[in-house]
Amino acid sequence: MDVGSHLDALARATGHGWAFLAAYGATWLLCAWVWTRANPRTAALATLFQGMVALPAALVLTAAGPDRPDHPVLDDLSVVLATGQLLGLPIVVYLVLSRRYELVPLAMALLLVVHFAPYSWLYRTPLYFVLGTAVALTSVTLMARAERADGPGAQAGAAAVCAGTGVLMAAGAVLALTLA
Repeated sequence: MDVGSHLDALARATGHGWAFLAAYGATWLLCAWVWTRANPRTAALATLFQGMVALPAALVLTAAGPDRPDHPVLDDLSVVLATGQLLGLPIVVYLVLSRRYELVPLAMALLLVVHFAPYSWLYRTPLYFVLGTAVALTSVTLMARAERADGPGAQAGAAAVCAGTGVLMAAGAVLALTLA
């Protein structure tokens, strides 16, 4: 199977990654709720570690679908793309350790945006470019608006970034399913 055929089969088998968008969208929305109920440190930690809930949920949702096609090189590439995001986590950990809790959702959104670009190629759809752009612009707009209203690092801005990201990812999951 050539690369193009493999990528087409992968996109069909995974529904263009809908399960990951849905699972992570749900955990981002949960984090938005935590930001409205908990202290900033707890909310920042929930945002930092939300992937520990989302990833297994996404894998379970994906396992319920058709088998992914095998292509050793592209399978390795998928792993690299998925784990590359981890390289930015020390920056987020630094924000937590330096008590800049309200910036954690913005930093996590940035990691997500960078993480999305290669998935447009992998899943053969511009959806991930569009989602990445939407998350970036929405996150900055919501944080800037909250900071103007409540001062730098506003907790409301952090909640809004999580909510906006969650809504966009959930909408992306629906769009990914319609592409399949």
